[in-house]
Amino acid sequence: MLKLAFTPRWLGALLFALALATGFMLLSKWQLGTADSGQIHANPAKEAVQPLHDVAHPSEPVLESQADSMVQVKGHYVEKTSRLIEGRVNDGTKGYWVVSQFAIDAEPQESGEQYSVPVARGFTTDSDPGKVGTEPTGEMTVVGRLVANEAPVTSQDTKTAGALGSAATAQLANLWDTPLYAGTLTAEAETPVGQPAQVDSDGHVKSDAQLADPHGSLTKIHSEQVVDHSVNWLNIFYAIEWVVFAVFAIYLWWRMLADSHERMIHPEKYYEILPAGEGNMFYEESTGRYFYYDAEAREYYYFDEPETGEKDGADVVAENSSGSTHDKQRGDHGGR
Repeated sequence: MLKLAFTPRWLGALLFALALATGFMLLSKWQLGTADSGQIHANPAKEAVQPLHDVAHPSEPVLESQADSMVQVKGHYVEKTSRLIEGRVNDGTKGYWVVSQFAIDAEPQESGEQYSVPVARGFTTDSDPGKVGTEPTGEMTVVGRLVANEAPVTSQDTKTAGALGSAATAQLANLWDTPLYAGTLTAEAETPVGQPAQVDSDGHVKSDAQLADPHGSLTKIHSEQVVDHSVNWLNIFYAIEWVVFAVFAIYLWWRMLADSHERMIHPEKYYEILPAGEGNMFYEESTGRYFYYDAEAREYYYFDEPETGEKDGADVVAENSSGSTHDKQRGDHGGR
């Protein structure tokens, strides 16, 4: 079979099978690469506090690369703007965010508009909007995590009267009648202007950072970067499937080669032997081999000879160059 495998036909078939297998393995590698493409890993650089305008821009969406960054902004809270945002969980406790409008004390933008940013000042389990409390007064610096914008939720879908279903800046901008940054800050520290910022030498928020009074019964919101280490198992399955295809391509070449060799060695297993004189395949009792007549070459050849086009004295049974019949009957005749 090794001799047959090194013929041009089967070497070409092997190269084709290897090319297919290589393509299948590349597809498997691609599927493995996309299995974890949706993962989100914590970025240590986002823990360093930066000015808000260096991370996000007014009237522009907060991208994934910007979300969850620690930022600081100077300004003041606008009175009587606090709203409850339902459906929040803080350290395993279900409750509400208290979100207030924080006007940024800076030069107006080129459009001439003064922007604000929603600040989630704290967490509460009290569902009564009337007990939210008043906003801190005076100019201060707020340090917090910039949370990506949320989709609006209609009042029909909210479960608490007077509360909002999400911290959607589009909805809050309509309620407060002011342009907003497209994201919400979860307050980590509130420091009156003129006092040292609650940030350490590495640019991180101090572990003992405090919120400004009055914060009443509000609890500081525990916020972390959103991470996702899940794997798409469907891609893993596809990757394994492509490996199986690659192995099958090589196996198919070997199986076809083995079958071809088997047909040459034992043609009686694959062809129906006809009575004498009714076909062109014959059986030689002395050697136990089958031979056939090539009408185009007008010669007899053993059936298990791989190079049928080459003439070898040991393999050629007889030659009938004059067109006469075989000069000697060789055992039982058969055909296919």
